[in-house]
Amino acid sequence: MSFFRHSFTPLKLTPWLLWIASNLVLAAPFEIKVHDELIADYQHSAYEVETNLFQAPASQGLKTNVFQTRLEYGYGITERSEIGANIYLSHYNDISYVNGGKISHMYIPTHDEEGLWHYGVKNEINYIKDVGGTDTTFYELTPILAVQLKDWRFTINPSVDITLNKNSTVTFSPSAKIAYNFTPAVDMGVEYYADNLPIKGLYSVTQQPNTAYLVMDTKYGKSTFNFGVGKGVTAVSDNWVVKFIAALNFD
Repeated sequence: MSFFRHSFTPLKLTPWLLWIASNLVLAAPFEIKVHDELIADYQHSAYEVETNLFQAPASQGLKTNVFQTRLEYGYGITERSEIGANIYLSHYNDISYVNGGKISHMYIPTHDEEGLWHYGVKNEINYIKDVGGTDTTFYELTPILAVQLKDWRFTINPSVDITLNKNSTVTFSPSAKIAYNFTPAVDMGVEYYADNLPIKGLYSVTQQPNTAYLVMDTKYGKSTFNFGVGKGVTAVSDNWVVKFIAALNFD
C-alpha cells in the first residue's frame, strides 16, 4: 500500500499530526493488491508486473492523469516463503520518474487447500519518492487472513506502516477482498482500500482516502491476472483508478 494518502482539517490537528499532514500527498498506491497465498515455488523465480492509471483529485493540481508501474522479482527460498524486490515507476505531466522500490519477505504456512482458515505474513521495507516529490522510507507489516467458504473467499490485510525517517510515525492501512469463484479459472469480487489511518487518532470517513474496486481474477497455468476498476468514495480519494496485475510463473 502507498504511504502517502491523507488529508486533515488543520484547525483540529495537534502539532504532531500537522507534521504528518505537511508530508503527505494524494496518490494511488504503486501496489494496489490484497495479498493472499501466492508465492514463488521453492528455488524458482516468479515475476509480477502491475500498472495503474488514475485521475487525482483537482486539489493536487496535476495537468494529466498518472500512470504508474511496479516491477517485482520473487524467489522461493523455502517451500513456505519467498524474498522479493520491486521498482516503482510513474509518468505524469509528460515526464517519467523512477519513484523508488522495496525489498520484501513473505511467509505462507502450509494449509489444507480445502480448509476454512488461511493465513500468512509479509514484511517489507519501502523507499518511495511519491507523486508530488515527498521522500519516505518505511517498514510495512502485512498480516494475511483469509476464510474459504465453498466458492466464496474473504481476505483481509490489516497492514501497519512505520516510517524510518527522522520523525517516526505509525499508520494503519487495511485492505480487504471478497471474491466468488465462478469457474476454476475465473473469480469476480470487490476490493476495498482505506489508506493511512493514524493509529493514535482515527478520523471521520470523509477525511480518509478510501477506494473500492470491482475486480476479476483469472488463471492461466501457474500465472494469475488481476484487473480492476476503482472509484474513490471520499473527497480526498482519487476520482477513478484502473489497475492490472500479471503474476507470471514460467516454470
